[in-house]
Formats: sequence, C-alpha cells, structure tokens
Amino acid sequence: MNLSGKIIKVLGIIDLCVSRESRTKGIASLLLLEIDKYCEKKDIDFLLLFADNKTLYLKNGYKSVKNKCKWLKIDVRNQTILGIGYEERNELMIKKIGMNEWTEGDLDFLGYLY
Repeated sequence: MNLSGKIIKVLGIIDLCVSRESRTKGIASLLLLEIDKYCEKKDIDFLLLFADNKTLYLKNGYKSVKNKCKWLKIDVRNQTILGIGYEERNELMIKKIGMNEWTEGDLDFLGYLY
C-alpha cells in the first residue's frame, strides 16, 4: 500500500468470525493474539482491518485512523471494474507492528478494497 507517498507493508485481516454460541469466551482475542505472533520477525509495518464494531479491536491494541482511501472498485457478480473509489472510511483500524509510523493523508490500496 501507499500511505501519503510512502510504501508500507500491511497484513490485512478480513472477516474475523466467531460463531454466536462461542462468543464472549475470548476466542476472537485469541485469534488476534495468534495473528500478532505470526507477525513476529516478519517484514510487516501494520495490521489493517475494517470494523463496524470497534470494541474488540480497541481492546486488543488497534486504533481507529482517518485516512482518505483509494481503491479499485470491482463488481464481483459481473467480474468487471467499476472505477476508482476515493473516500474516507470510518471503519478503518490499524495496529502498528514495525518501526514505521502511521500518518494522516491518502491511503492507496493499490488494488481492491478488502
């Protein structure tokens, strides 16, 4: 990804799910801890995700960020490109892993929005 003109290395978290019967048992936090362990000694600057409900992620060291995002808009059903999306996304959250600092500004996904 490109953050305000600087290349960053990101590991994205998509669709972290726990069944309804198993919620409130700490399973999601354990999954996030395993992701943290996976990142040890890897060349990753940030974990990145989109969250409607941020409570779990805030509790696990993530923070909300406000960046204007740019991405390739894809119509999955028809497998066609719709254009380029460019807007601030309120659900965006990150966790610092490497030495780089997150900055305000444009975040170019250099591809589709996951």
